[in-house]
Amino acid sequence: MHRHRFAVALTTVLLVSGCASEEPTPAPPDRSAVESRISVAPPPDVVVTAAQPNWIELRAADGVTYMSSTINPNGLFRGGASGQVLDPVDERPAWWAESGLPGTDAQQTVVVVGHNYSQREAPFRALGVTQPGDVVVLDTANGILTYIVESVGPLPKGSLLGENELRRAVPGRLILANCDVRDGEPTENNFIVVAQLQ
Repeated sequence: MHRHRFAVALTTVLLVSGCASEEPTPAPPDRSAVESRISVAPPPDVVVTAAQPNWIELRAADGVTYMSSTINPNGLFRGGASGQVLDPVDERPAWWAESGLPGTDAQQTVVVVGHNYSQREAPFRALGVTQPGDVVVLDTANGILTYIVESVGPLPKGSLLGENELRRAVPGRLILANCDVRDGEPTENNFIVVAQLQ
């Protein structure tokens, strides 16, 4: 049953709306250092009981933080008349409440989604400069978790409607997703970052 909900969640991620706005085009995202708000993660053998994430950071392999953001405290559920629309209420990333909770013993894939506007800032614009080998750090009420980015790239919206490896529940997997924006224009893709618990 949980696998089915995860599959629906990823399908819904591909129907993200609200990628465009009428404000001036911001500078492209980059990997410039920003202040980190999450302390050093504990050693990998420390158990972190599953809990909702409250802060997320993206770090280069050398430890430089290039994105740091609070996560909306309200878990995100499907919306729209069809129940197949995912629309975070503000610029903050949101934990997809129908996916797994992050923790060292989590058996389900965790999904965090966020907006990427064509003409205004949002934290998840940084997904576009994320690289394999980067680190995703999640802060939860029960502890800090670190994930290593395995793959990044665009997927056509709707591509997960059929059979897709990302639809499987995988222990320790984290997926980040947003609308893909290229050269200041929304595309027909979502940008996906897949990471694995360290």
